[in-house]
Amino acid sequence: MTYVRQVLGVTAMCALLVACGGPTAGPTADPGAVDELRAAQKKVAAAGSARVEATMDTGDRLASRSAGTLSWSDGVEGTLTVRVTGGELAADTVKFGGDPSQTRFLRDAYYTRMTDAFAALQGGRHWIRRPYDADSDLTPADSLTALVAARDLRRVGEETVRGTRARHYRGNSGGQRIDVWIDARHLLVRRTQRAGDFTSTVHYRDYGSAAAAERPPLHDTVDFKDVAQDG
Repeated sequence: MTYVRQVLGVTAMCALLVACGGPTAGPTADPGAVDELRAAQKKVAAAGSARVEATMDTGDRLASRSAGTLSWSDGVEGTLTVRVTGGELAADTVKFGGDPSQTRFLRDAYYTRMTDAFAALQGGRHWIRRPYDADSDLTPADSLTALVAARDLRRVGEETVRGTRARHYRGNSGGQRIDVWIDARHLLVRRTQRAGDFTSTVHYRDYGSAAAAERPPLHDTVDFKDVAQDG
């Protein structure tokens, strides 16, 4: 089912599930940038949670925006609401994934709420359960750790992000270019990822905000692998 893969792609990318890098910096990375991002990684990890606003664009195919609160102090937990904003696949994505759609993050997996049209094809079940990939970054702190490993990591300069002065860093990791902006408190305020036609931008604010997610009913849940087999 192509539509299922598209909807899961939206929620996965908005959830910042990206390939991990290693913890060791390459020989040509800017040492000062490495030290500053390591300090930010520790500060973000200690903060434990934040409000998230994200946009995702895959060229002409699909675009979305999402918002919610995520925590990572004791496993990943939180809820994001996803809206489709355009693209050739928008109509099918809305039909089967809804607009808005909801993704809930729990320690074992993340769950995406689908529409009645989808449930009619899956024995009445509305939620897709998908375990986290073993090589995924699940938190903004993890993503900073991955960027520290970039051999070309460097500091770009200082810029203003939504009224906040922040230092801009850039590097390539896992086949994609990553840009991050760190404020004076050593907290991540924006991250942008680019790979081919794919672009994702995430803003973080209100660190320490409460986050929660309710586990969907088992009888209303289908595993992603079973849906993929149907397609």
